[in-house]
Amino acid sequence: MASDPRDKLTKKSKDLVAKGEPAPACGDRDTAILNMRLHGLTFHEIARQLPEVGFRRVSVSRVHAIVAKSLRSCRDQPARELRQLELLRLDQLQAAHYKAAMGGDAAAISRVLSIMDRRARLLGLDAGPEAAVSLDGARQTLLKKLEALARVQSDGRAADPLK
Repeated sequence: MASDPRDKLTKKSKDLVAKGEPAPACGDRDTAILNMRLHGLTFHEIARQLPEVGFRRVSVSRVHAIVAKSLRSCRDQPARELRQLELLRLDQLQAAHYKAAMGGDAAAISRVLSIMDRRARLLGLDAGPEAAVSLDGARQTLLKKLEALARVQSDGRAADPLK
């Protein structure tokens, strides 16, 4: 069985620190965290390794929050690359379970559905409940304005229906 590639990455980062080389991403902690995640390290591994590569210690939940925020904003190249990598990983996981799910395996169906849910959240395809409320409000406002416009046209009045 092949060795875990994270073992090599962990050893590589420790070697860099031992040689006195600068911390990843020229001192930018958030970029360093994204790069570590991009290279396959878990949130726990990243939290453990930050002090080893010259950054202040942060909690695992803080590492997760930094990655999530970066993925949402997706302004930096590492965040875009990480989003693509996460999507590829989800594709591989789904491919591994899809045939069994289509064969009726309940556990595989559950896994595939959770993978699909994760993909939708990563891509921002699921709108939250506040978006639905906002959409309903916009729809009601639009309907009121259209009704007012229809009344004006049928009455022949010159009043402004949009007020």
